[in-house]
Amino acid sequence: MNVNVGTNNSLKVRAVRAAFAAAFPEDDVEVNAIDVPSGVPAQPFGEQVAAGAINRARAALLDADYGVGIEAGIVSFPGCEERFSVQFCAIVDQTGEMTVGHGPGYTLPHGVIAALESGSDLNREMSRISGIEEIREKIGAVGYLSNGLTDRLTITRDAVLMALIPRIKETG
Repeated sequence: MNVNVGTNNSLKVRAVRAAFAAAFPEDDVEVNAIDVPSGVPAQPFGEQVAAGAINRARAALLDADYGVGIEAGIVSFPGCEERFSVQFCAIVDQTGEMTVGHGPGYTLPHGVIAALESGSDLNREMSRISGIEEIREKIGAVGYLSNGLTDRLTITRDAVLMALIPRIKETG
């Protein structure tokens, strides 16, 4: 099985490899990083998060069995004042079928949200706060904020697994 991931972020590639290996243990899975544009701002908000993942999945597919797009961003839900950082995943195959999912959402410090609204991005802000350069390719904001109880690799893998659910079991 050949899987192209629309990113040059090594953490996202590792998460896709882990999710596909868990979902399809009988298959030999090859995962390739394909640097493609997301078509959304570096720090997406709201519907831009899903759009970025979908754009990346479609652009990465090429001649692979699956194209995978992952986009992290800030979303809100009706009736809830807080906004959440989530990983959104889209997976497309050669027939054009697309499946989607997202991982756990968590809140960010209000000062970080304000900086993001002013044009910064989460990697920049959390690298500054934590002192960990390129935190997005390491433990991520969630790893730092949770004191290591979870990390970005885990929640990104979970987002990919959620997008794979319709492909794992045929339910008719």
